Amino acid sequence: MYPPDVTEVNGLRLAYRGFVAGLAGGYVWVAIAMSLAALADGDPLLPLRPIALAFSPLAGTPELAFVLGLAAIQAGGALMGMCFAYFFARFFTARATLAIAAPAFTLLAWGLLGAVVARDSGIIEFATHPIPALASLGFGVLLGAAVPLRGEVMRPAPSASH
Repeated sequence: MYPPDVTEVNGLRLAYRGFVAGLAGGYVWVAIAMSLAALADGDPLLPLRPIALAFSPLAGTPELAFVLGLAAIQAGGALMGMCFAYFFARFFTARATLAIAAPAFTLLAWGLLGAVVARDSGIIEFATHPIPALASLGFGVLLGAAVPLRGEVMRPAPSASH
């Protein structure tokens, strides 16, 4: 008759799966961004440097830029995956809609993050460069494939023997 109530979704399991998908997506983002930056500009740390500098002005060395940039992407990716799964993916019942919504969500999040980092660091090209946007699309594709559908995280129906 009526669709199931949203409380019938196991939110903790859904958030955990989103968290794990976000961690994996963070590695995908870094791999795509560093590979494309190495091919296009010859500097694989180009996408990580502004993110690291947003956290610490001492992140000018390549090593520190890599470590801080990777840590920030991992933390942000895990948070984005968890938020996407918990607040949005719980309503999706078809993989195709999830596969479209996740990249759209990550592009929107990238736009917001890129604008904030560009504002705080003064590196305007960071927000408008296509490499981080393409990496965000890759992150979204992985997130859309890894986050479970509504039916996969439904709580079992109470038994009739009660």
